Amino acid sequence: MKPSEPSSQSAWNTHYTRNKSRLGYPDENLVRMLSRVFSDFQQKNLKLTALDFGAGSGRHCVLLNELGYQVYATDYTENSINTISREYPFVKTSITTEPPFPFEDAFFDVIVSWGVLHYNSVEAAAKILKDKKRILKKGGYLAGSVRAVGDTHLQAQGSTIQTPDLKGAYSRFYTLEELKEDLKDFSRVEFGYTERTPLGKLEERICHWIFLAKL
Repeated sequence: MKPSEPSSQSAWNTHYTRNKSRLGYPDENLVRMLSRVFSDFQQKNLKLTALDFGAGSGRHCVLLNELGYQVYATDYTENSINTISREYPFVKTSITTEPPFPFEDAFFDVIVSWGVLHYNSVEAAAKILKDKKRILKKGGYLAGSVRAVGDTHLQAQGSTIQTPDLKGAYSRFYTLEELKEDLKDFSRVEFGYTERTPLGKLEERICHWIFLAKL
């Protein structure tokens, strides 16, 4: 993904040198989504490909591999991709910054975009989504999550994150209407919402919209 602010890429590259960034377990909401999607594909006995877009620590690459996909991963941070290549050699990795991405048209059955789009400006997110649709097969799925309005965990001032580990990076906070508008060109979209508090910080809110979009 392309950083929307000059400091974003640097902040994320540093973030992926810290132990706290190396999450080992997939998000349970994504597990439920992909289990449902894979059951649908299994009936057709297809050889399936999946892209973890903005792959971070690679935790969802492991999930996709366990489900039987040929897994690809891309991120704009070198430290992220180096970690994935080292820890998960079964993943085909690449570093990407902005569209067009280095994949053929209609190549992937599934694209995971978990916690990615909101770190891009409105204009950049639109370009990313357009190219994701290009590389996604007809009938394929985009599974994702974005930060929602009401989130206080990032301590953002406007669109600038203030937490120590990502200070200066950009984040957008979506309303449901904005997310629906961004995904309007998909044939079917289902939405959900999650909210939680960090342990010992009951005053904070970590808020996300989750979605499963079929092309």
